[in-house]
Amino acid sequence: MRQVGKVLRTEGEYALVHVEKRLGCGGERCPLSSSLIDDSGSDFYTVRARNDVHACPGDTVFVEVRDTVALSVAFFLYLFPILLALGVYLLFLVLFARQVLALFGLFGSLGGSFLFLRWLNARFVIDYRVSAFAHPETCNQCPLQPGKIPQGENRD
Repeated sequence: MRQVGKVLRTEGEYALVHVEKRLGCGGERCPLSSSLIDDSGSDFYTVRARNDVHACPGDTVFVEVRDTVALSVAFFLYLFPILLALGVYLLFLVLFARQVLALFGLFGSLGGSFLFLRWLNARFVIDYRVSAFAHPETCNQCPLQPGKIPQGENRD
């Protein structure tokens, strides 16, 4: 996954980069979140990325995260709770032959998956890296160009 961002400041071999939220971020909270992401309701968030190209504050750059990491996050956020709930529901239905107990198992597994995801979020670290410079005059996907209106905002 590759996104365009603007370097805010550098910290040794790392840089804090202002990145536009994508549609996959669900508006309010980005699935690829960490404690460093600013979810203030804006269209942007900040990531701490390894600065492989030695970008300076103010530079427009490409920030990457491995596709396997992005797909893993999406799996755990969206598919894991559904698969766990379905599996527990079917197991309880076979073991107890009472639908009420199977429903309790279903709701319990959803609660358990929520707790597991909170635990995983506290320990999961996403390795962002600045991979290249983006030249705003040739970049048609740069949301950070001067004078460009961010999505959802009107000048009226």
